Amino acid sequence: MEAVEPSEHGPQVGGAGEVAPPRKVLVLMRKAPYGSLYNWEGLQTLLIMGAYKMQGKVDVAVAFVDDGVYAITQGQDPRLLGVKALAKTYPALPDFEIERFYVDEQSLADRNLTLNDLVIKPELLDGAGMARLLEQQDAVLPF
Repeated sequence: MEAVEPSEHGPQVGGAGEVAPPRKVLVLMRKAPYGSLYNWEGLQTLLIMGAYKMQGKVDVAVAFVDDGVYAITQGQDPRLLGVKALAKTYPALPDFEIERFYVDEQSLADRNLTLNDLVIKPELLDGAGMARLLEQQDAVLPF
């Protein structure tokens, strides 16, 4: 896997004049939503990558693993921390053409969470499914 470098010259064209398929990019949310900037930066990256997806340059997805699953839990109230609830932004990502969401089944189970506890309805993946998803990507951006 390598880093995605957007080209200012538009989509790559193959030898027969065909446009190359978009690069597959996965934003991997691994950290809790508060206490560091990882989750906020990952969310900002998703919003930016949505613009590239709209241009057909990338195919973007997001996966939540480990404490990253807390980013999409319902009922967040971080007002005492002086920040806004990040979870409210994730349901708006389809407006930016980010429509593929995944969550690690074991990460949810380890935290006593279910799909009903989440603000979005991601596809639930077991360990093997998550490994396949990661393998299929041209680039993985961990946050």
